[in-house]
Amino acid sequence: MKSRCCPHPTGARTNHVEAFKALAHIDRLRTFFALVRARKEMPAGAVQRAVGLPAPSVSRHLDQLRRAGLIASRRRERNILYRVRPEMVSDLVRLLTACC
Repeated sequence: MKSRCCPHPTGARTNHVEAFKALAHIDRLRTFFALVRARKEMPAGAVQRAVGLPAPSVSRHLDQLRRAGLIASRRRERNILYRVRPEMVSDLVRLLTACC
């Protein structure tokens, strides 16, 4: 029986690789899932309380997730609000399931 697995990750781009790399750290993954569960924008302080990590660590993880394209941020007065970018998450799921 011939394997149905794709020989090459069809449609994978460098930004997808960076997103997978960002999620490969347990604390960044926890930080990302806190935003997923919230289903809304959250300030860094709320994310920090949700994951129970020191504020500097959370800020660093949020920045790495943002640079990887997994989350977006915007300034509102003195706060920076973070949210998941569903289009990137959909791309990653599509890539992971393309050969299933």
